[in-house]
Amino acid sequence: MSDNSNGKNGKSNKDQDDNGKIIHFSELEKRQKKIEKESEKARKEREKLEEEYRRKYQAEQGIKAKMRADMARRSATGKTPFINWGKIPIFTRCTVTTLILTFLVTTFLLDDAQRVVLYMNFGFVPAYYSGAIPWVWSALIAPFTTALLHGSWMHIITNSVMMMAMGVFFERQFGARITLIFFIFCLMTGNLMYFILSPASTHPVIGASGAISGLFGAVILMMNLGGLAGSFGQKRGPLPIILLWIAIMIGVGLISADTAWQAHLGGFLGGIALFNLWQKGKIKL
Repeated sequence: MSDNSNGKNGKSNKDQDDNGKIIHFSELEKRQKKIEKESEKARKEREKLEEEYRRKYQAEQGIKAKMRADMARRSATGKTPFINWGKIPIFTRCTVTTLILTFLVTTFLLDDAQRVVLYMNFGFVPAYYSGAIPWVWSALIAPFTTALLHGSWMHIITNSVMMMAMGVFFERQFGARITLIFFIFCLMTGNLMYFILSPASTHPVIGASGAISGLFGAVILMMNLGGLAGSFGQKRGPLPIILLWIAIMIGVGLISADTAWQAHLGGFLGGIALFNLWQKGKIKL
């Protein structure tokens, strides 16, 4: 009996020394801690991923709800005028008004020589920033003022109509502040793209086309999220439309030497990138 009891004792107390103290296996403890740490890390990554999916889903549902509400409201009111100036959101209204007034002033109050001087000082000229021509202090604000200047009636009419369409659609969903941020950001990415591709160019880029192209890029993504892109868009996503528009911009630029397709492309890609980062929660606006 005693021999059998001692045998059991030896098995059950194998993690104790002769004095009855517990023996700690440091390697085993380290391994257990490592496993626990990895499990905790995996749990946090899973929770982060779930939160990202949840935020994206909520954003998509919010856009869809707003779009449906707007469509229902317009349907309920019956026929609406082609342009209802009073219902155009404040930023879009002020922007279009400023563009048109600036064009009228420069067209009727300045002669050709004065307009050239104005464009060279307040349009975006890459050569000032690359050192190809001497620096002028107006170049500090030219990346912004370039959006106000337009060279022809066709230019101002096209940009005003596009700004009205894209601006109203975007601003009604996200408000004036977010629309202003997108407008300026896309204007800057348009300037940057033109500078990267033509750093020594002395030809001034004028117009708000880069900024408006960026809003258009964001609207394409909004329509896809809101289920308004049609069956083709919903099935294949926004990429085919994006690639088609890029091809059109480059094609128009190659056909017409007066069109700064680089600025259009830079603004368009900037709008898409900013909207994606914002909707995925990577940045806050």
